[in-house]
Amino acid sequence: MKKAVIIGAGQTGRGFIAPILEDNQYHLVFLDKDRGLIEQLKLEKEYKVSYFGGKKKSRMITNFDAFWMEEEMAEKEIAEADVIFVSVCASCVHEVVPCVDRAVRKRKKGKVTLFCCENGVNVKRPFIEAGTDAVISEGVIFCTTVKPDQDKLDLISQDYPELPVDGKVEGLSLKLQGVPWEMDFASLLQRKIYTYNFMSAVVAYLGSYKGYTGYGDAANDEEIAGVIERLTPVISAVIAKKYEIDIQEQLDFTNRAAEKFKNKEIKDTIERNARQAKRKLDTKERLLTPLFLADRYKEDTRYIGLVVAAALYYLSDEEPGAMEEAWENIKKQTDEKPIAALYQMFREKKSLDWILKRIDRT
Repeated sequence: MKKAVIIGAGQTGRGFIAPILEDNQYHLVFLDKDRGLIEQLKLEKEYKVSYFGGKKKSRMITNFDAFWMEEEMAEKEIAEADVIFVSVCASCVHEVVPCVDRAVRKRKKGKVTLFCCENGVNVKRPFIEAGTDAVISEGVIFCTTVKPDQDKLDLISQDYPELPVDGKVEGLSLKLQGVPWEMDFASLLQRKIYTYNFMSAVVAYLGSYKGYTGYGDAANDEEIAGVIERLTPVISAVIAKKYEIDIQEQLDFTNRAAEKFKNKEIKDTIERNARQAKRKLDTKERLLTPLFLADRYKEDTRYIGLVVAAALYYLSDEEPGAMEEAWENIKKQTDEKPIAALYQMFREKKSLDWILKRIDRT
């Protein structure tokens, strides 16, 4: 049987990518740096993936092996793989490069295809810069998968049909059911980051400020839903102009993102979506690029600035030492003074309603 190695045995790797590969008749091998998770997978030998809404039948994943990334077997499995999927945080991709690089040099059956699947821009770069001897593509994740019980392996996922990958990569020949080739992948990925991930940040950082823990609850909060409503035409306009697509097509894309986050059947948490605020405040990431584009195209920047300020407030608790770099990134994109004023309102613990009324008057 063909072998697929999934590096990153977390929610996306196990709950979304693994079922697709099983449907393509692959034996699965999970690799992860979390030794406890690997030991649990070895011990229990199975886990269940259920689907939000209950319309799709749950499935048991049993056809797998699991190894700790530091084990000798990890390199052996990579060297023997027919395909590799990397599903770790974008900021952690570089950590798995040395192991993969050593392993692929030991291969005896030609170049392996590697798909780097994470929510970020050019997440395959660490492999490219390392000169990893593989056919390296990227995939974009639209599907949300959550772990309802932290002590169990079972997961709940969206019934999302496909994982689009960059089809223009030189040497790419592997075609999988449910893994379509996207020939303008760069635009699709960037649109996704600056639409879905941007709207996710709206809910996460404003929801965190208001004290929510449940993601769907925050998205349906009257004030947060009002911010989403105000931002939808702005984001749609700037993305449509940037990527030269029909405004209605992008508006539909934006509305699908907003509706997804308001769906309370998708059990997700504020903490999971708000973490790593430093990365999300990078100059080419989900918050500052929309801000820059709105500024460039003379669209309303006030509510994007509100979300940036809320992210800064979250970062000030999460990683205080990163604040200076975050402010420098903002200065590269726009005038930081309006954002600084909003950030001060958050620091003074003003209510979101009070802040929104101040914005509406400007």
